[in-house]
Amino acid sequence: MNKTLVAIVLSLLAFNCFSETRIVYGQDNRIDMKDVRDPRIKNLGKAIAGRIFKYAYSLDTESKYMAIDNLLTLSDPHSMNVCKQERFAEQLTIVDCTGFLVAEDLLVTAGHCMVPFGETVKNDTTKECLDNEWLFDFKEDQRSKLNPNKINMKNVYGCEEVIYGVYGEENDFALIKLSKKVTGRKPLKLNSKSAPSVGTNIFVMGHPTGLPLKYADGAKVFSNHKNYFSTNLDTFGGNSGSPVFNAKTLEVEGILVRGDVDYRAIEKEDGSSCNVVNVCDSERENCAENDPNIDGEHVTVIKNILDVL
Repeated sequence: MNKTLVAIVLSLLAFNCFSETRIVYGQDNRIDMKDVRDPRIKNLGKAIAGRIFKYAYSLDTESKYMAIDNLLTLSDPHSMNVCKQERFAEQLTIVDCTGFLVAEDLLVTAGHCMVPFGETVKNDTTKECLDNEWLFDFKEDQRSKLNPNKINMKNVYGCEEVIYGVYGEENDFALIKLSKKVTGRKPLKLNSKSAPSVGTNIFVMGHPTGLPLKYADGAKVFSNHKNYFSTNLDTFGGNSGSPVFNAKTLEVEGILVRGDVDYRAIEKEDGSSCNVVNVCDSERENCAENDPNIDGEHVTVIKNILDVL
């Protein structure tokens, strides 16, 4: 596949997956893993992967490493076209969904990353499963700078099948079996009890707008619904499938699936436009753009996965 076609495909994928929009509430709490001080949080990040289009990279002759064929930054017009002054504007955006380990060969993500809208899938291989793989350790690290031209293939896992996936207005999650067992990474611990109560402090880890792994804290549960709870997490498209943690227990409370509008366009002096982050205050008021159908960032309750497991 030539590079021009790859760029077009990646742009379409980004549009489709990032349409499950997110937002920033109050202060933007996203930070790179290299800036996380708590070793427990760093360790959790090892179990988190990003979805990558399998035709977006090339292998070297020994097939030990892969190189991304068409590198795009967040500010690139073929990516999200964010304004140059925005945070992470010059970081690479490679993946388009997030997932996390719950067993040595089982990964959880958002249903819309694996299943067409309105469908429920059991023990099947969807197009999303066949066309994509999962990349661990896509992050900015203190020990070594991220090299997109030399990504170790041992961190890349295929999707063997969707064990269970559902994508609807009320429920949105998927459990997939990976092509091989994952070694050197511990599955995340899941809250086996009820959904977190209103006011519970939470944080999220994932790939906002396809960026290297980010940690964002300072959030809480707004309200509870049948299959999901609402929050003020600072998340974006690409965070879909991210694990949402209880800040006290470090157990996974749910799966990030949808939210308010990510970006809004502004006009530049030359008449062109670029995008800036949509910002609300911490209580989800005074938003620059607001979707009346979304009451914060929605998180599928992890118990839905436990019922399948």
